[in-house]
This record gives sequence, structure tokens and C-alpha cells, in this order.
Amino acid sequence: MHDVIVIGAGFAGCSAAREVRRAGKNPLILEARDRIGGRTWTSDWDGRRFERGGNFFHWFQPHVWSEIVASGCTAKALPHADRAYWLVDGELHSGELAEREAITERAWGKFNENSKEVLPFPHHPLAFPEQIRRLDNMTIEERIDEIGLTGDERTVMIGEGEGVASGHLDDAGALVVVRWHALSGHTLPGTQEACGQITVAEGTIAFLQPILDEAACELRLNTPVAAIEQHDDHVVVTTRDGEALAARAVVVTIPLNVLHDVTFDPPLSETKQGGITLGQAGIGSKLMLRVKGHSNSINALADEHPFSYIGTLFDDVADDEQVLVCFGHDGDEIHADDLGWAQRELDRLVPDLTVLEINFHDWKADEFSQGTWAAHRPGWYTNYHAEMHRPEGRIILANSDFADGWAGFVDGALESGKRGGRWAAAHC
Repeated sequence: MHDVIVIGAGFAGCSAAREVRRAGKNPLILEARDRIGGRTWTSDWDGRRFERGGNFFHWFQPHVWSEIVASGCTAKALPHADRAYWLVDGELHSGELAEREAITERAWGKFNENSKEVLPFPHHPLAFPEQIRRLDNMTIEERIDEIGLTGDERTVMIGEGEGVASGHLDDAGALVVVRWHALSGHTLPGTQEACGQITVAEGTIAFLQPILDEAACELRLNTPVAAIEQHDDHVVVTTRDGEALAARAVVVTIPLNVLHDVTFDPPLSETKQGGITLGQAGIGSKLMLRVKGHSNSINALADEHPFSYIGTLFDDVADDEQVLVCFGHDGDEIHADDLGWAQRELDRLVPDLTVLEINFHDWKADEFSQGTWAAHRPGWYTNYHAEMHRPEGRIILANSDFADGWAGFVDGALESGKRGGRWAAAHC
């Protein structure tokens, strides 16, 4: 019998296994994919290392920054934009980035008014439940509608909101935006820098692998789990291939939107089942475009467009080429095999560039993620968040989607994984 089985080899799973090992116990990791990393994925494109999934980090994020420093990785800022673009009622505007940011600052400030009173301790979202209740029960769209934005303010706020939600604004909760804002020092520049401007040159794998190495445990790839059966003194995990594995405790790091694919016997609590049914609203897209025309770095926002945000990811590809990263609100709107479609959509927002190549992974259709980062729906924190932290018997859930702090980020995965691993080590 194993001491602890950890399900999932993303940052939450690897950090959980490391905590188990540090406590002197022996973990086993079962990973459904053929790689580690979960919703992070260091890959290569034309000889250049890039991230298909999560890749923004910051010193505001305490768990991840300590790992980056310990691994010796190199922080790298995205290129500063030479030109900004934004659509208002279908009309394209362009100018200096500061010009558009002045509009964004007004809209963002209205949306996040009183954030210090709503979330005075952003790493403890339930510290004052009555203060979050109103915003927790609103969608982003409802919040935008109530704060009286002008036409250009509304456009940029929709673009920013979809960038945060990675989903539809009538589905994602308003508290998601306020949480990012509060965690980033209650300022727009802080949020933009913390959530979308700093990456690491060596890729996420460079500071994930050392965590797994320290766990010093058996890792089984290509091993999706079908069922988890709990007994008085142990848990049996059954894989899709029918293998039954026993452990004294189990840490489940499966993403929220995938938990419905696993059978729990006995079932999890009614509240946990309700949270799993609700799921999270992050179903968007991250698309990379290699383009030609000029190498001036750009930054674009739009509403009613498959790309809510476009920015220069690499500006040193060639004299007149660059790689753009495009975030959208729904993976279903991306036609990754159609250069003509990508060209038409890019022309609407950033003119005078020719699309040469597309690189895209559909996280929404990926059976082991079924979405992007956690953008919780209305009512999540009021009704479900605390219960998702509560262990049941010898099982605990641990995933970035359940983090108190940077939910949806690598930092949140590390936070949640550490919590789950320590609990499992103490109960095996």
C-alpha cells in the first residue's frame, strides 16, 4: 500500500508530492497526460521556447517567485508596446499606449472602486464574507452595466474583463476581476504587470522539474483515473485501464471542470458536488501568430472579437517579423487551421501585418483541462470555496482552481498543492 497517491503532475500535484516526501512519506503520482505540467506546457516552435499554457509570474506571487529564485530562472519582460489599438463600436482607434491606458484607468478604477474594503486581505478571500457577497453574486457584465462607463471606457473594460475571465462576461463572476486587482496592490499597472508582463526565459518546466525531482517519487504518465473509492483506513484509486491502487491518503489535483469525470465512492459532499456542477467559466483561448510586416511591438484590446487582447510576445524573430499572443473568450471561436480566418480577424484590429503561421492548443476541448485558468462563476466564494478546502475522510482536493490567493495561476497551484500535501502526509 502506498502512503499517498497524488493525482495529477501539474504544479499542484508535484508540490503536494514534495510536501509528502519532506514529511518522510512515500508519494506516487498518477498523471493522465504524457507529460508533466497540467495547464502549463513548455514547448518549442521553430526552435524558440514558448508556453502553450500559463506563463505569467511576478514577485507579488509569493509561492511561485520563491520557486523561480530557487531554480535560478531568469525573469523576462514582454516587449513594451510601441503602438496601441482598440475598437469602439466597430471603429478602429490607435495611438500611444498611454492614451489608451488613460481610458482603461478610468474604467478599471470604477469597476474596482472600494476594492480595499471588499478584499483587505486578498490572500484570505473569506476573511470578511459579507464584504464580498454582493460582488461575488454578480457577473462581470452586470458590474460593467452598473458603473456607468462611456463608450470607449466600456470597450476597453470589456476587453480587459475578457482577458481576466478567459470566458464570457455574462458567465464569469465580478469578484474575479476585483481579486486580481487586490492581489496586485489595488492598482491597474500592478495588475497588468503581475498578470501579463513577466515570464521566465527558461520556461515553466525549468522550475517545475526541480519540484518533481525533490519529490523523488514514482511518476506514472498516461494514467488517467476513473474512480476513487474510500474505505475506513485506506483509499482505492482505479485507473481507466482497470488497475486498482491503494493508499492511506489521496490528493486529487484534477481541475475543477474535469472532476465530474471521476467517480467518487461514497460521493463527495452535496456542496462539493454543487461546486463541481457549477464549474468555472474559463473556457477561452491562447493563440500564437507569427506575422510579417513590421517589428513594432503592439498592444490591442477589443470587444466582439475572437481576440480580446493581442500583444507582442517576441519581437526579435526577424527584421520585419514578430510573434503575437492572442487571448480570446471562447476556444470554440478559433479556427487554427485557417490562415485566411486569422488574417481577417487580425486585420480588423491590427492592420498591415501578414499572418504566416498559427500555433494553438485548445484547452477548452482538452479532456484533462476542459478550460483555461479559474474564473469562478457568481456565488463561488459565498457558497463553495470553503467546502472545497475541507478534506473528506482520507481525500483532499488541491488545485489552482481552489487557491485562496492566486487562483488560476501557478502560484495558486503551489499554494493549494502545499496545503494538500501537508495534510495528506499527516493523515497517512
